[in-house]
Amino acid sequence: MLLLPTLGGRESGASQPREPLVVEAPGPPEVPDVLGDPPAPVSLWSPGHGPHTKFQPASGPRELLLSFDDGPDLKGTPLILDELDRRGLKAIFFVTGWRFAGQTAQDLARRDLVRKIAAHGHLVANHTFTHHNLCQKPGERDAEIDNNSALIEATTGIKPLLFRAPYGGYCPGLEAALTARELPDVGWNLDPQDWKNRREEDVYDYLVRKVSKLHGRGILLLHDTHLASVRALPRFLDWLAHENERAVEEQRPPVTIIDYGVLVPRRPMAESGVERVVGDLVADVGAPLQRLWH
Repeated sequence: MLLLPTLGGRESGASQPREPLVVEAPGPPEVPDVLGDPPAPVSLWSPGHGPHTKFQPASGPRELLLSFDDGPDLKGTPLILDELDRRGLKAIFFVTGWRFAGQTAQDLARRDLVRKIAAHGHLVANHTFTHHNLCQKPGERDAEIDNNSALIEATTGIKPLLFRAPYGGYCPGLEAALTARELPDVGWNLDPQDWKNRREEDVYDYLVRKVSKLHGRGILLLHDTHLASVRALPRFLDWLAHENERAVEEQRPPVTIIDYGVLVPRRPMAESGVERVVGDLVADVGAPLQRLWH
C-alpha cells in the first residue's frame, strides 16, 4: 500500500511549502526541467477513459468516487471543500495551472486555495496547464504536463500522482508520455455535462437517475468552476445518504463513497536500512534462544 506523506498547511501549523516560481498568466510558466530524462515505460492500471477503454468495475458492488475538474475557482471550490469537510468525504481535484500561476491577487488566492485542498486531505492532480487537447496539439504535450506537475509540486510540496486529459483526449502519443511519467490517466463514467447543463436541477436529476442504478464503481466528473454542480452537490449527497439508509433497511447494497486511494499506483517502498538492522537483531537474539531450547 502506498503511504502518502502528511500534507502541511496553514491549518496544521506545519512548515509551509516553498512559494512556487510565478509567471505572468496566461502563458505557460518557464519551469526548469525537473524531471530529467523520463524513466523506462511501466505498466499502469487505468480505471477506464470514457468511451475509449472498457470500464473496469470494482470488486465491491456499488462504489462512487468524486472528482472535480478545471479549478481552482474562488467561488465554487471553497463551497465544495466546506461540503466535503462537513461530511468527512475525500475527492480528487484535477487543477489547471494557468489559474494559479500568475502574480495577481486572484492568482495568489487561488494558489492558497490549492494548498487548502491538499491540507484538507484531498488529492491535487494534473489537468494540464492551459486545458488544451493534447492529442490535437502534440507539440505542447510535454510542456503542458510537466509545467503543471512542477507548479503543483512547488505549491503543495507533493508531486501529482494522477492525470486527467482535457476533453477526454486519448491517443498513443499521450498514453506513452503519461506512462513514461508514471501518471495514470483517470477517466470517468458519470458526467452530467454541467458545462452545457447550467441548471442546478438538471445536474441533480442526472445524478439521482444514474446513481440510483449504479453497479460497480462510478467515477463522477463535476466542475468546481460551474455553479450548477456546486449547488447540486449538497442536495445530491443528502439524497444519497437517505437512499443508503433505505437500502440498508431493505437489505440492498448501499452506494459507498470511496477515496482516491483506489486509483493511486502501488509502488514499492524504498528500504530505509531499518529492515536490515531489525533482521540482524532478530538473528542475534534468536540464536541464543535456539541453543537454550535444544
